[in-house]
Amino acid sequence: MEYHESTRRHGTCIKFLSDFRALFIKTFFLTIRKPGQTIAEILLAYTFMGLLLGMRYILDRRYYSAYQIPRFNPYSSLSYNVVGNITYYYPGNICAATIATNAVNDLNAQVSTFPTNIQAISDPTLSTLSNATLQSLTAFIQFTNLDSCTNASTMPDEVQYTLRMQENGPNYYHAQDVMISPNAYMWQRAPEDFCQSTSSFSNYLNRFLGVQYSINMNIIKYVTNTTQNLASSIYMNHFGCPAYYLDQLQSIYGFFIPIFFSIVFVVTFIMNVGYVVQERENKTKEYLRIYGLRTWINNLVWVTRSMIIYFILSSVVTVLSLVVLPSSNSKPGRVSKALFNYTHWTVIWTILFVYSIQVSAFSVLFGQFFKRPLLAKLLGFVVWVITFIDFYPGVPVGARYFLCILPNAGLMFCLQVVLQYERRGVGTTTFNQLYSNVFPYPLYIGICLLLMLIYSVIYLFLAIYVERVNPGEFGVAQSWNYLFKRSYWKPSATSVVKPSDSNVHVGDGNTNWIEMNSMKNKKDPSLIISHLTKKFGKFEAVSDLSLKFYAGEVCSLLGHNGAGKTTTTFILVGMLEATSGQVTIEGLDSREHIQDIRKILGFCPQYDILYEELSVKEHLELVGKMRHMKPEAMKQSIDNILQLIGLVNDQQTLSKNLSGGMKRRLSIGISFMGDPKILILDEPTSGIGNFSTKKNNSLFIFYS
Repeated sequence: MEYHESTRRHGTCIKFLSDFRALFIKTFFLTIRKPGQTIAEILLAYTFMGLLLGMRYILDRRYYSAYQIPRFNPYSSLSYNVVGNITYYYPGNICAATIATNAVNDLNAQVSTFPTNIQAISDPTLSTLSNATLQSLTAFIQFTNLDSCTNASTMPDEVQYTLRMQENGPNYYHAQDVMISPNAYMWQRAPEDFCQSTSSFSNYLNRFLGVQYSINMNIIKYVTNTTQNLASSIYMNHFGCPAYYLDQLQSIYGFFIPIFFSIVFVVTFIMNVGYVVQERENKTKEYLRIYGLRTWINNLVWVTRSMIIYFILSSVVTVLSLVVLPSSNSKPGRVSKALFNYTHWTVIWTILFVYSIQVSAFSVLFGQFFKRPLLAKLLGFVVWVITFIDFYPGVPVGARYFLCILPNAGLMFCLQVVLQYERRGVGTTTFNQLYSNVFPYPLYIGICLLLMLIYSVIYLFLAIYVERVNPGEFGVAQSWNYLFKRSYWKPSATSVVKPSDSNVHVGDGNTNWIEMNSMKNKKDPSLIISHLTKKFGKFEAVSDLSLKFYAGEVCSLLGHNGAGKTTTTFILVGMLEATSGQVTIEGLDSREHIQDIRKILGFCPQYDILYEELSVKEHLELVGKMRHMKPEAMKQSIDNILQLIGLVNDQQTLSKNLSGGMKRRLSIGISFMGDPKILILDEPTSGIGNFSTKKNNSLFIFYS
């Protein structure tokens, strides 16, 4: 059997396209041949989107016209009907006493129920006053810069004071509606919504403004010594509040929008993680690596698979987000609404598409840390739920940009900025607003999207790194710092090890031996095993094994169950890493040149490693494309192999529908693809019957 390099395609780009196409076809077949799973994956996504649209229909969007209080004299709206009956002031000098007394008398002249009792106190903090005294308080006037005042001529140019009044019942000031938290107006409600709130008007208009105005007027009178009535010529004008739309979904329940959007994508994310981990669990990925699979291309295929679904989802979700629904009731001011009323569809689609890329890349990276698909899916869902909860209201903008490393956080931040523009209710949000914000807070959609793309690339590189450091149960693990080793970037070929004069190599005494043909005409061994040892914990599966194999030979390893035969074959093909010892194949050290060695290997494992949803012919085509065989050579090779293994009539049968013996023959046929120079077969005749065993023995002799 000869290895013909002429049957391989050359060129990096051509090889990449060939590998990508072969793996994508494989992934496509695996997806469409599980119709129930695929349909459920899509329908669940649309179900969650339907729930969000249902919320959109139920929750009202109401129009509020511009609002302004008519101009008024502060005394005209003054009223007093509270329990307190004493006005306190500080300090107790003549200036403060005169101003406070005149102010109280003027208030009583306007509202006869306003108490005229007035008293100075020595403690401006009110901490020494009893509860009974505090309950009797009508108002407390604290002049903060009149301590040294003795008469009108010693009054400062600017009189500073604070005014405190009791709050109860309808006269509660509602400070939380006046002193608004930035988290409230940036992420929850529009500033216009707070402007139109009248919850604090009763206390402010009917009490506080009148008392404050009276104090101001009497300060002027005291300093200027005027007697004219200034009150009648002073009026107050309300700045007014602009018209706006109060959208319950975008304000009170705004956090639901990013949550439901992320849930739309979660099913495909979990499925993708499951596929990635399943390939690690059933050894198919590591098995294909023997035939030339480059795992980074395989990762890219899984990203492409989810991106195709996400592309459709992003488009459909974008369209549904802009569908205008009628109001759910006929009350005045209720108007029709959509999920997004002032955002251009291109902005929504772009956010979702970039989010799709990041989620796809994240799923590939996440899958590298697990060996069991079910565990990976469960923990993936937990991580998903945790990351779409908004823990970040008070987080600095720099931390938000860093947190875009989490796909759900990045989506949340982008939609929060979109909702800021939506609540403003003016104009249309387009790409012109990607690097702007309604508020002086530098959180920009464009930067978030750019970072999400950068993090996606980092995810893919990390996936390659983690996979090499932690290949799972099967595969040779690289050291954590392998990227910093010169041998990784500039590997040096190992010279061919010269054979010994003896045809039999003895390991420990005469415990290991193999009978070979005469080596008179042999020069160099093709495969050398030197002091090979493999331990699993304290159990030693292979102990100091040393053997040599020569070209043109058919050799067998004999031993009882558990003797280490399968472990040895896995080490030879690079699916397991030896604890110690060395394997040299065609002059190349397997520890440094396993990828080059695998180009000339064919391997049939003890247990069939097959894709249940691929047919016999599709398995052979996949391996042929991984070997970069030319189409004509691959077709001829497949036809010959199908004839030799007796599966011509079953070439379109899915492997899950094959009998045990037929699967075994298929595994043997796969090992022949690409005319490998060295064949390693682990119990190839197991379970295929007497007739097939004889036929296969003849086949091995033919290929040797």
